[in-house]
Amino acid sequence: MKHTNHARWAGVAAAALIVALDQLSKAWALHALAEQGVSRPLVGWLRATLVFNRSNAFGLAPIAGELSRLGLAAFNLAMAAALLWWLFRRRHALPMALGAGVLAGGAVGNAVDRVRLGYVVDFLDLSRLGFPWIFNVADSSVDLGIALLALGILIGREATTRSTPAEPREGR
Repeated sequence: MKHTNHARWAGVAAAALIVALDQLSKAWALHALAEQGVSRPLVGWLRATLVFNRSNAFGLAPIAGELSRLGLAAFNLAMAAALLWWLFRRRHALPMALGAGVLAGGAVGNAVDRVRLGYVVDFLDLSRLGFPWIFNVADSSVDLGIALLALGILIGREATTRSTPAEPREGR
């Protein structure tokens, strides 16, 4: 797989695009839905339901206090910075660069909410499909970024395996 400098900038552009889409979509949700718990149909099985998430991922652990909230935001920003630093340390194939950028953008999007609002704005609701969590663009981007990084690893291994000649076996 070809590794270029263009892939780096595609990753940075992906991060910026995700942050912009995330923040714009959350601004729309806050304006259109007005208060927590308000829900309305978007398209078919997708609804917009406004939730102020004061927990971590999937609402698994409530964040207690200002220090926890800011600590989680700082962790998100540190991880995003580490991903972008990694992106520029050496050349990466496009799936890896996009994965790092999309993941970093998602981390920044939710960190911005935690610092600015004190909670993360969630509004994408797929409960009609049996998916119990309400989420946002940043959350989806974290998942997509991880999937792209995994794909990049798998493609990279396959390309390395195909391009590396087999070692001769002894005793034949």
